Amino acid sequence: MDSDKLKPIVESLLFVSETPLTVKRVSSFLKDVTAEEIEKAFQAIKEEINQMNRSFQVVQIAEGFQLLTRPEYHRWAKDLYKVISKTRLSKASMEALAIIAYKQPVTRAEVEAIRGVEVSNMIQSLLEKKMIRILGRAETPGRPLLYATTHEFLIHFGLRDLVDLPKVSEIQELAGDRPSPDFLKEMEGELRRRETKLGLSPATEESDTPAGEAEPPAATDTVSESAP
Repeated sequence: MDSDKLKPIVESLLFVSETPLTVKRVSSFLKDVTAEEIEKAFQAIKEEINQMNRSFQVVQIAEGFQLLTRPEYHRWAKDLYKVISKTRLSKASMEALAIIAYKQPVTRAEVEAIRGVEVSNMIQSLLEKKMIRILGRAETPGRPLLYATTHEFLIHFGLRDLVDLPKVSEIQELAGDRPSPDFLKEMEGELRRRETKLGLSPATEESDTPAGEAEPPAATDTVSESAP
């Protein structure tokens, strides 16, 4: 299919899609078009629309593309539709979610060790909001459940994938205005190790894995995403 014909089709799909639209999904019903051609059409539409300085933009989120209102116009859109977010998170829930995001897969006990408080209710709430999921069980006594983030988590925070998680300098904004010192210290250390592993920042072997700290337990089997 000619690119001039393909672009309007993809643009129309973006316009009506309520969730991020992936190349794979479009490929499933545009049989005569390659994935590479669809990807190029997405990128061309994104570049064209985002250069128009309109109130909307094309954003890459959760491995897909979505047509969204620009942040500076959100309050008017919310006033029009009286939007009430069902995924609004408290500071405590945000801290628990941040720990899970950066240390996943992680057990409830590990989250509680960092936050210093019991987090059962927070984890239940995050499961209900589909921000996290049950990944499996740890190979430790009692085989506790392991938690990880979801596709909805990426969409909610506007992330393409987990590599786009905020850097150390953005942790405070994610956790709230005044995160607990223990939480901030732990997350800064986790981010430094994560960035080193991904090759995003230089670090010594010592900073990559501090003495006395074990690697996160590996998932050994898959469990349903429903709440425990």
